[in-house]
Amino acid sequence: MNRTLPRSWRRLGFAAALAFAGAAGGASGCSSECESSKCAAGNACIDDGSGSGETCHKTCTNQGECPPGWYCNDGQLGSQGKNWCVKNTNFPLPAQGQWGTACSPSGGEGSNPACDWNDYFACYGTSPTDATSFCTEYGCAQDSDCKGAWWCSTQNLGPNVTSANPTFGKTRTLCLPRWYCAPCKTDHDCSPAQDGTLQHCVPDAQKNTYCTPQCGSDADCPIDATCVAQYPVCADATGKAAGSACESDDDCPPTSDAYQHCDSGKCTPECGQGAPCGEGQTCQALSVCVPRAGVCVGDGGFCSPCRSDADCTDGYCFSGAPYSTERFCSAQASVASCDTTVLDPTGCPALTAADNWTGVGCTQKPPDQCIALVTLGAKTGQAQDVPGCWTPNR
Repeated sequence: MNRTLPRSWRRLGFAAALAFAGAAGGASGCSSECESSKCAAGNACIDDGSGSGETCHKTCTNQGECPPGWYCNDGQLGSQGKNWCVKNTNFPLPAQGQWGTACSPSGGEGSNPACDWNDYFACYGTSPTDATSFCTEYGCAQDSDCKGAWWCSTQNLGPNVTSANPTFGKTRTLCLPRWYCAPCKTDHDCSPAQDGTLQHCVPDAQKNTYCTPQCGSDADCPIDATCVAQYPVCADATGKAAGSACESDDDCPPTSDAYQHCDSGKCTPECGQGAPCGEGQTCQALSVCVPRAGVCVGDGGFCSPCRSDADCTDGYCFSGAPYSTERFCSAQASVASCDTTVLDPTGCPALTAADNWTGVGCTQKPPDQCIALVTLGAKTGQAQDVPGCWTPNR
């Protein structure tokens, strides 16, 4: 493929090819009045909202049931109660060095030999020593530009695989797996966590849904999150479900008595309030990691959780690394030349009794930015203040 062609021309070719394939497959076996019995195996008559009425579509309960270049949508949230495979937009033809291919930071970013640079795949990582770096597509415009269970994320330019230095006010878009705190609509939107743990799509304190892994204790969660019971489900004495295999809640149809959830790869019904468990089972909690701040992305103000600088209204998205995984917004000091040598300087938000952070400091780079501080090491007698808003003080 000629890499000198403008992206819009090349990508239009991919989209057109996929659109043709979809149109040919979508109507196969259907008359003007669609009958699911006449559709191909695994297909059903569905009105996809295009204005064409009901036509045959491949149904799905997880992303793996859709072919390359297609994703399992969130149709079950509508009136039809089904998910179906939908064509990705601006999706490249399959090639080596694409979604999730491991790449070494030493190979650089855009020039990395492991990644399909012809199709705008580059090496993504959070530092020049990130051993989990992988190839992904840059320059996406919407989630459907990405592989199923991935999303079009806005991230700060740095740090990255070529530099450990943070950037301020410089962001870019790229496709990322829907790991902890990625937005979602249903379980099948969420990739397994980086360690393979099953994830669920749950609402935050503002009713916005996000991906999060199952957990047994706070130790299973990021340091700025806590393990909270989400659903009461049936499990045996070892804490394991005993139903059919599943990849997400979408694989588990409700029983006549209760909704079901995918608990560690097995379907199991909710319990309690008149819905008893089977013999040898007890009603136990299915727990997930919940942000200590209550939300994954806040209102953009001081100490508001964020994913990138784009989420902060009067500051930047700082990282608690290497002390924690949390990201939080700073705020512009109300005075010039904010004093960087003192705790709680003039011009920064005042600490209140309700705040988790123990103090506020002012930065030199970028200048005059107020950031919150938490205390680490107090139990060892070597207390130090480090950047953070929601990391537990210890």
